[in-house]
Amino acid sequence: MMKIHIVGDGSFGSFLKKLLEQEFTISDDAPSVIMAVPVSAYDSVAARYSDRHLINVCSVQRPSMDMALRHTRNVTGIHPLFGSRTPADHRNSILTYTLAAESDVEPSFIQAEEDFLAAFEKLSRIIRDDPDGKSFTPDSHDRLMAKTHVAAVLAAKQMKVFVERAENIPDEFLPNSFRLMREFVKTLDDMPQGTIESIMANPYF
Repeated sequence: MMKIHIVGDGSFGSFLKKLLEQEFTISDDAPSVIMAVPVSAYDSVAARYSDRHLINVCSVQRPSMDMALRHTRNVTGIHPLFGSRTPADHRNSILTYTLAAESDVEPSFIQAEEDFLAAFEKLSRIIRDDPDGKSFTPDSHDRLMAKTHVAAVLAAKQMKVFVERAENIPDEFLPNSFRLMREFVKTLDDMPQGTIESIMANPYF
């Protein structure tokens, strides 16, 4: 199995380690490194591992990709649209950037990317084209996510205020619409703080 190193031991990084063990060997000396850290840590992590093939899994792709590309051209951009509670048949990921976009890339890095995507595709459907049928880019990814991920976080934050106001009201007095709203707010509580930070760093918010 292909070796992979995962930087980040938060909720998402820990989840990825458990998931990827099905198809990868997790190893600190692996040639490919998944950066499962908040966007604020991307510059330092990319600098530290600039001699390896980097895999950007950030929720906001353009700012994180800009940081990584300052240190190396050997970067693959892919955003997993799933977490630990997502059913296996609903695991989708958006591919935003590949080494094919770069010139003068060592063949070993190109092979590492191909091997990673082939193995990762056994765990997640990889979406390469946007709704208009064009290849995703970090920029087009962020434009789309501003309408979905950012909107969901903002809505949940606002709804949380209403839910907290009603904490002392027994369930028997709550309409089903409020219960549904409360369940939606729980998705915000389940979301790692680093993920929220990255989502809210979207340049199109």
